[in-house]
Amino acid sequence: MFKQIARNTTLMGAGTLASRVFGFIRDILIANFFGTSAGLEAFLVSFRIPNLFRSIFAEGFSDSVATPVLSTYRKDKKKMFEIGQDLICVLSFALLIFTIIGIIFAKYFVILAAPGFISQSYKFNLAVSFTQITFFYLFLIGLSANFTSLLYASKRFFVPAISPIFLNICFIGGILIFGRIAGVKVLVFSVLLGGACQMLFSFFALYRIGLKIKFNIKKALNNSEVIKMFKLFAGRLLSSIIYHVSVLVDTIFASLTFIAGQGALASIYYANRLIQLPFAIVILSLSRVVIVDLSFYHKSKDLEKFKELLIFSFENVIFFVLPVTVIFLFIPRGIVDAVFGRGEFDLYSLGITSAVLFFYSFGLLFFCGIRLMVNSFYALADTKTPAKSAGMALLVNIVLSGILIFPLGAGGIALGSSLAAIFNFFLLYFLLQKKIGAISLKSIKKYFFKVLALSISCGLLSQKVWDYFPYNKYIKIAIVGVASLAIFLLIGYFLKIKQIKLFWQWILKKR
Repeated sequence: MFKQIARNTTLMGAGTLASRVFGFIRDILIANFFGTSAGLEAFLVSFRIPNLFRSIFAEGFSDSVATPVLSTYRKDKKKMFEIGQDLICVLSFALLIFTIIGIIFAKYFVILAAPGFISQSYKFNLAVSFTQITFFYLFLIGLSANFTSLLYASKRFFVPAISPIFLNICFIGGILIFGRIAGVKVLVFSVLLGGACQMLFSFFALYRIGLKIKFNIKKALNNSEVIKMFKLFAGRLLSSIIYHVSVLVDTIFASLTFIAGQGALASIYYANRLIQLPFAIVILSLSRVVIVDLSFYHKSKDLEKFKELLIFSFENVIFFVLPVTVIFLFIPRGIVDAVFGRGEFDLYSLGITSAVLFFYSFGLLFFCGIRLMVNSFYALADTKTPAKSAGMALLVNIVLSGILIFPLGAGGIALGSSLAAIFNFFLLYFLLQKKIGAISLKSIKKYFFKVLALSISCGLLSQKVWDYFPYNKYIKIAIVGVASLAIFLLIGYFLKIKQIKLFWQWILKKR
């Protein structure tokens, strides 16, 4: 079982890594061409709004409801495709209506998402016009997300992992060809082209494995499984709204430039892109693979296997995410400088983004753990508990960000989010144990401290290399990466960290 999960996670991780590499190139170009300018911040708000609804109604629906329900029919492909066809039919109409509403009320969405823009007419008007265009992306990516739920249920993970690469390619091509001519507007039209490419790629992947889409809205609305999904989503909807409002809290506070500082919203975007790399490669890949099996174990009433898989997943999150977290904490300025420090991304941009990355790093491991916990509840067909936990964490986030923004500026917003994530993770862990019984963490505790000690060693080494080596930033960051990885693999072997032992066994076998 675990070998298959590891293989599928690696497959998804490889696809996600390829997409994220292109994503980094995209962000490097954005930083180089637009820095932390007002025009870029207007675009970021306009992109954040449809992305918010996409996460709730598209990927949120897909991950929490569609994939777990469809996965129970994975041995009956005909039935699974019949349900999927009706689901896509209903969602197409719903997404179209919602997109039209979004275009009409774009002005009010911008006011809610970035109230600080109201006093800056140029930024505000630009954000509104951009939002009216980017709402078309919601329709395209909404369909794509629900195509991928059928691919996940069919245990086909590579296409969903790699499809975001099209969005990044469209950004890269658009910026390089039209960036100097069209300015920040090129980002808006790149979004639409990328969304169309993602949707078509996912559709053709499904078509190849036998899905034929027929639009019969009356039949679709009478499908009992589709009705069941929407009923389940009612609980998930509250959870998803609360979670993404929590994410939006960062944008709202960051738009208050007279407190957070000029360019705060852009700095949060750049820092988030770095934080999202390990999150996407590890936890998104892992959680989307394991939810299929967790749902199956729940249906089979095999809670021991459920817990065993959950513990296995946590160990892998610790192994991959903790070292990155420590490196981010020890050399945030070096990482930001090496990735974004060129062109319009000046010393001010470097300083504010480094501070935000540092404070977000405290919550990275917990952001990942929350995703795994939440998907465990979804596999149990429980969408209400994560909603309650997210609601309490939202209040913590608002209070802490509102307090910490004054002494720490944009960094205070990031620290508030990190502390809220820590609170949310432990609350979810407590509530999950109440639902399925005790989850033994003895092996994880010992494992955690081994990986932590090893990660701190790598962090200290990285800091010394960055501070004292007289090379340019690119050579230094390369030395940091190679030296840290070497220390991690060598000492980790003697500490008997099992993933590293398996790695060395694989290397020696290849030789």
